[in-house]
Order: sequence, then structure tokens, then C-alpha cells
Amino acid sequence: MSDNSGIVKSLEGLWGSNKAKGLLAQGVFFEELEKGTFGTDASDKILTGCWLLSPKQSDFYKFRYCFFIHPKLAKTETKETEPKEVLGDKFRPFFAVAEFMNSASIGINYVMTSTDNGHIPLDDINTRRFQKLCWKFLCFQNGEFMQKDPFEFFQKWSGNRGRASYGKPWDSGIKERMQKLSRNTLEALILNELFYTGFVKETLKKPLNDPYDVDSFLMSISQKHILPMEIKEKFPRDAKDGKFFGIDAGRIMMLLRLCLPNEANAIYLIRELDEGSNFVGWKYITLADIIMTSSWNLQAGGKGMGGQSTQTVRLPYDYFKKFDANEMSEDRLKEIGSLPKDAKNIAKQFGNGLCSRFGKTSMKSDWFERKTA
Repeated sequence: MSDNSGIVKSLEGLWGSNKAKGLLAQGVFFEELEKGTFGTDASDKILTGCWLLSPKQSDFYKFRYCFFIHPKLAKTETKETEPKEVLGDKFRPFFAVAEFMNSASIGINYVMTSTDNGHIPLDDINTRRFQKLCWKFLCFQNGEFMQKDPFEFFQKWSGNRGRASYGKPWDSGIKERMQKLSRNTLEALILNELFYTGFVKETLKKPLNDPYDVDSFLMSISQKHILPMEIKEKFPRDAKDGKFFGIDAGRIMMLLRLCLPNEANAIYLIRELDEGSNFVGWKYITLADIIMTSSWNLQAGGKGMGGQSTQTVRLPYDYFKKFDANEMSEDRLKEIGSLPKDAKNIAKQFGNGLCSRFGKTSMKSDWFERKTA
């Protein structure tokens, strides 16, 4: 079995097919970034995402933490704790995102994984044994990494009855496409999953409140505009009133939690497929678009990461835009980077639509125009 096949088999044991599709979309996006599909400087504008976890307690909403997982496995525990040594060329982007998360009062941790021989113990992982994995916790404070014992860190998180989920068999198409990803991409994906399933849930058995993850962060070169990104693989659904994409309502709430304190926008990126699983194109919608266009009636969704039933928000297919290099340009990020500004622009567009279809409304009365002149 090739290295890629081994990692894919282990991932299959950790997550179901829906999660696998999301991971696959992330992997394809990151590899297309490196190839220059979205512009020569696009990869410099992306920082891979993080877990968002909080303890199982009544006031959990006050104590949210993000965990960035280092994409490479180390041989034995590394000694480096200097941010520049650990992060390399992602040093500046990480600092910018850390400031963003700090502004939202989210605790910041960077996690590095190691084994004695520098190899991922796939056979052990397949039998739910994670003891060979070592986890190094670097808490980010005042521009520095402060190393902390991970077991002591989570000791303050109440409970010891958390349960790790098990994957379900994927169809052959998902496996084949997953195996085509690079070794580096697959290693980053499985290390990210092993932290949550192997360490937090299986080793520590910690129960969590509404665990989520952010797939990546998109930022301008100036770093004045930072947009959390969600990346999924979907095909549109048909309804009597038109085609739509369904999005987890909880994910919208999570994005709002990060973005509102920063007055920042977010991007929901979809790798669109047709019903025959053929690639159609990359489409996106901003968080402001979601708020302004979503249906207010929720629909039943699938299972969330915490095992809970989710609710889905319907979004009009026609409002999704093509995602390409132009959408990652500095001018475009400046244009859509602010959630309040983007929402106001959309509201103005809708207002013009009201006037053109139904005529001048009472909101545009002579009295109102004089008062706002």
C-alpha cells in the first residue's frame, strides 16, 4: 500500500464521506493555490485554518480557543519556540490572523506533532491507538510562543467522557481523488484530524461545546483585510423557486462570532460539481451576501462534528459568484473586506431593485430625502 493509500485509509476511519468531501475540497484548493491557478501571489494571501473549541460548561461561550496545527510531523519533540523558526514564511500571516482572533477574544494556540521516528503511525491509528503521537502546545501571547503542557492545559476543561467519532466507508470516487493529493497535503490534513480525534477526544476524552473549524484565512498583502474562509464541495439542489446551495446555520453563527468584533467579512467557497461529480467551477459568496440573501426558514441537515443534528440555510444559487484571481486581488479584497460596508452596498442594490420594480417607496419620500440630504 502506497503512503497516500495508507493515509487515505486512516482518514476514512476518522470521518464520514461528507467530511471527506470537505477535506478533499480544501486539499484541491491549497494545491491549486500553489500552482498559481488563483494568481502568482495567491498562496501568500492564505493561511491554513484552525480548530475552534470550548469546554463543556454553562458559560462555554466566554472561553473559546483556536488551535492551529503545524502541517509537518517532526522527529522527536522539536526544541524551537521562536515564532519565526516555527512558522517560516507564514510568520507574518500568522501574526496578522492571531491579532484578528485576539480582537475577537479567542485564545490562540499553535500545536506541533512529533513521533520518535518521524513517521505517522498509520497501523496504530487504524486500531485507535494514538500513544506514539506527542503534542507540543505553544500558546501565543504578546507576540511570543509560551510552551505549555497540553495535559495541564486541558485539565481545567471539565469532563472525561468525550467520545471520538468513527468514519464510515467512502465511495471509490472519493478515495481515488483523495489519493491524487500530494503527500504534503495529506499529511497536513491527517495531522489536523488527529489532534481533534486522536488527542482531544480519544486520549483526553474531553467533551466539547459546539466544536467547529475554520478552513483557512484569506488576507490582503497589506493584511488590513482578513476574511475567514469555509471551503466545501457541493452540487446545487433544485426547488420550485430555483436552485440553491445549503449551508450549515451553525457555521454562519461561528463566522459571525469571529467577524463582528473585527467588522470583517468572510468567504464561503464552493468547489461546485454537477450530479455526475464532474467539476463545474469555484463559486463563492460572502458572509454579507449570506446574511442579505438567505432564507429565514431553516431545514434539517446532517450530523455536526459534535454528533448533534444541524440546521441548513438555503442560499440562492444565482447569487454565487465565480472565484478566480480577480476575486483575490488587492482591490477586490478592499472592496469586500468589511462586513458592514459590504452589507450596506448589497442593501442599496436591493433598494434600487425595489424602486425599479415597484416604484418609489415611502422610504424615499420628499420628507426623508430632505432629512438625509
